[in-house]
Amino acid sequence: MSKHKNTYTWRRLIQLLFTIVVVLIGVQFIRFVYSITDPNTMQFIARPAGVEAFLPISALVALKSWLANGIFDQIHPAGLVMLLAAMSVSLLWKRAFCSWICPFGTLSEGLALLGKKMFKRNFILPNWLDCPLRSLKYIILAFFVLFIFVLMDGASTYMFLQTPYNMVADIKMLDFFRNMTWVGFSVIISLMLLSILIENFWCRYLCPYGALLGLLGILSPWKIRREPLSCISCERCSISCPNRIEVDKALTVWSPECTGCLNCVDQCPVSNTLRFDLPKTSFPLSPRMLALGVVALWIALVGVAKLTGYWETSISTEMYKMLIPIMDQLNHF
Repeated sequence: MSKHKNTYTWRRLIQLLFTIVVVLIGVQFIRFVYSITDPNTMQFIARPAGVEAFLPISALVALKSWLANGIFDQIHPAGLVMLLAAMSVSLLWKRAFCSWICPFGTLSEGLALLGKKMFKRNFILPNWLDCPLRSLKYIILAFFVLFIFVLMDGASTYMFLQTPYNMVADIKMLDFFRNMTWVGFSVIISLMLLSILIENFWCRYLCPYGALLGLLGILSPWKIRREPLSCISCERCSISCPNRIEVDKALTVWSPECTGCLNCVDQCPVSNTLRFDLPKTSFPLSPRMLALGVVALWIALVGVAKLTGYWETSISTEMYKMLIPIMDQLNHF
């Protein structure tokens, strides 16, 4: 098996695994909601805590509250756990969460592949447009950081987490998709079409969490490192990079856009010229080692959260039944 085929297989395997998990969580969550809202349903379906991965704003507020108050959120604790897990992965292995785990990253890659099949290529925006657009995700991230971490004090964040609005944020998310307006539908279709035309459109230009993980990834000890003495300047590494990083011109890739996909390492024709490695002590990670590391760290952190009681919500079924009928009237404060 070629190096490229090896990386492709391992990364697609991990992406498929997490996609299946996300689909199963979604199906179970829908069944949970129907089991507590349909008076004719006798069977109770447990709520999957993993659905809180789709409550990123609540998780950010929970992070600020934990740091300010020392109290770990019990309303949507799994959301905070998964945010911390994604940050931990990025601190170790660049934005590997984006290219190995994130379902939106997987969907974005799939749409880009569809675009290549349809048009034989993905379109590339000129630098004068690409650069300012890339800043958008950092601007969005800065807005959240300013509003949550600067303007909200510890008491405000704790109060927000306890509001009925936040308690049913997961139900409101499902309700958004069940009763989608033409505006929401148009935005989603537009993003999908743009992702077909332009590789990683959402991740490259708009995702604030990708911006956060990218900044954390700068601190990662493992980075793409190039040996200039053996480099033949074929530029295959840069051509294969989905984030358009000029790998062939860097000794060490510091860019926050690097997602640790290892495409560049696999495309390099000269052995040990490109490595996903530590700065001094040589310990390069192969696709298999990175895949096992990412999955092991994720499972370990989730497992610790479950064993220590920081995974399941404290919201009772009776509270859900009381709040769901009036959730359209709930305000965030």
